[in-house]
Amino acid sequence: MVSEPNSRLSGRERRERIIELLAEDTEGAIQVESLSEALGVSLATVRRDLTRLREEGRITRTYGGAVLGNTSEVSVRQRRMRNGRQKEAIAARAAELVDDGQVVLLDAGTTTERLARHLRGLDDLTVFTNGLGAVNTLVEDGNVDVVVLGGRLRRINQTMTGPVADQAVSGLYADILFLGADAVHPARGIASRTFEQSSLKTLMSRHARKVVVVADSTKLRDGGGSYWSPLAGPWTLVTDDGADPAALDALRTQSDPAPQILLCPVSAEHTEEGM
Repeated sequence: MVSEPNSRLSGRERRERIIELLAEDTEGAIQVESLSEALGVSLATVRRDLTRLREEGRITRTYGGAVLGNTSEVSVRQRRMRNGRQKEAIAARAAELVDDGQVVLLDAGTTTERLARHLRGLDDLTVFTNGLGAVNTLVEDGNVDVVVLGGRLRRINQTMTGPVADQAVSGLYADILFLGADAVHPARGIASRTFEQSSLKTLMSRHARKVVVVADSTKLRDGGGSYWSPLAGPWTLVTDDGADPAALDALRTQSDPAPQILLCPVSAEHTEEGM
C-alpha cells in the first residue's frame, strides 16, 4: 500500500481515501497503524474515521483494522438509532408533499416510519404500506385509513413482501409514493437487501402519480448491492444537507430522468433545488 501522507485532508476526504485504500488492498483488510501511516494522522483519528464509516455501513471493523463492505444487516432497532436527526428532517419535509384526501403508498423503512408520524392528523388520508413500523405508528389515528399490503414478514427489517403484496399494489394507483433505500445510484436506481423487496419497490414506482425517495445523505453512494429498482419516470429525492456535492452532481447529470432534489436543513441553512 503506497500513499503520500496528508494530514490536511478534511474528514470527509480522509474517509473517502480510507475507502480507496481498502479497495486497493490485495489482502482485503488494512490495520489501523497502516492507515495512520498512509494518511499521516493519529491512530485516534483513524479509529474515529473507521467508526463513522462503520456506522454508515461502508466497512466492517476487524481486529485491529477494517475491511471494505458491510457483511451483516443490522436490525430495525439499530437502524432507527442511525442518523436520527437527518431522518427526522427528511420525514418532516416529505410529509409536506402530502395533501388531505390523498392515497399514499408508503414503503417500509425507518425513515418512512418517521414519515408516518407526520401523516397523523391529516384528514381523509388512505395509506397503503408494507412496513410494520408504519402500521404501528398509524394504528390509533382515526383520520388515516390504513391498508396493510400483506405478504411474508421479514423480521430483521419488519418488511412484508411477496406475491400478496405485489397483487395488492397491482390493484391501486396512488397519488404519491414514498420509497426507502439502502443506497441511491444515479444509473441503477435504489438498492434493496433482497430480490423480493426490490421487485416490490419497482412495482410500487409504476403505480403512483408522484414518486418520492426518502434517503439520508449516507445512502447517496454505490452500496455495492445486488438488487436495484430503476426509477424510469419523474421522481423526487428528499435528503439532508450533508449530502456529498459530487453525489448530487452525479444524480443531476447521470440519472435519466434527473430527480427533483429537496435538501433538508440539519447541519446548515435550508437549501432546496428543483431539477
